Amino acid sequence: MTGYDDNGGGSESSRPGLFDSAVPEPTPVLTPLTTATNTVGALVVLAMVVIVNIDVFGRWLANSPLAGTLELTEMGVVAVVYLTVAHAVAGKRLTRSDALLGLLERRGSWRTGAVLRLAFNVAGVVVFTLIAWGQGPRLVDAWTRGYFKGNVGIFTAPTWPLEAIMLLGATAAALQFLVLAMRRLRDLKG
Repeated sequence: MTGYDDNGGGSESSRPGLFDSAVPEPTPVLTPLTTATNTVGALVVLAMVVIVNIDVFGRWLANSPLAGTLELTEMGVVAVVYLTVAHAVAGKRLTRSDALLGLLERRGSWRTGAVLRLAFNVAGVVVFTLIAWGQGPRLVDAWTRGYFKGNVGIFTAPTWPLEAIMLLGATAAALQFLVLAMRRLRDLKG
């Protein structure tokens, strides 16, 4: 296929295909950060599997559920999303439809496709920057006021770690989208 890829590069006549599976160009600071957060996200999934299994077997074998399973898995799912989103953006695995971009590619209009990808990346910067900006006060409130999930006397978990994860994940995703937008802009100019 001919067209244009998020990784950029090449002259106008030799643009890589829209659906090429080339390895994304690494970013010296963001790549280790997104890899680390993605790894932590995978470990959180593993921890949730263990917690849910302990709860299920505890209910089945001893009629004694694990206290806090609901709260921990509820918070864990949100944490996994925010821990892995920047890595998904960097690896071009964020869910989106490329039908229009594929049509533009087949018609040889790589520049229009590149402009649409630039718009998508700029929208990603805006959305995740707004999420991060909104998370700052929530993190401070959760920390200073001692917010928690659960029932006192049975199980409680502080919410500030989740708020911090959401702030970190949204910031990393916004930065990753910014890198992609800057690359797209550079390639459109060059």
